[in-house]
Amino acid sequence: MGMVRKTLSIGTLGVVSFRSKKEKLRRAERELAQEHEQREIAESRIAIAEKRLKKATAEAERSNEKLAKSKRRQKRAAKLGAVIASAQPVVQHAAEQMRDAGVDGAKRGRKASRRARKAAVRAAGATKEKVTPAAERVAARVSDKVEELRS
Repeated sequence: MGMVRKTLSIGTLGVVSFRSKKEKLRRAERELAQEHEQREIAESRIAIAEKRLKKATAEAERSNEKLAKSKRRQKRAAKLGAVIASAQPVVQHAAEQMRDAGVDGAKRGRKASRRARKAAVRAAGATKEKVTPAAERVAARVSDKVEELRS
C-alpha cells in the first residue's frame, strides 16, 4: 500500500507528493498525542514538587511557632523573677533545654524548607525547559501539517 504513490513521487521528481493526506494526518496525530503525553508527565512532576514544597513550608511554620511559644515562655519566666529566684537552678536548666530544642527545630525546619524549595524549583525548571520547547516544536509542526492538508 502506498508503493505506487512513492514510486510515482520518485519518478516524477516530487510532482506527486510522497505521502498521502491520510498518512500525513496519522503522523501529525501521533506527534500531537506524544506532545500531550509529555505535557501530562511534566504537569504531574510539577504537582509533586509543589506538594513537597507545601509540606516543607508547613513544617517550617510549625517549627517557627514552637520557637515563638518557647520565647513567650521565657519572657513570662523573666517576669516572675521573685518566684524563680527560689527555684532558679531547676527552672534555668529546663528553660535552656527548651530554648535549644526550639532553636534546633527551627533550624531543621528552615533547612528542610530550603532544600524542598530548591528541589521543587530545580524539578520545575528542568521539566519546563525540556518539555516546553519540544511541545512548541511539535505544536508548530502539527499546525503546519494541518494547514498543508487543508490546502
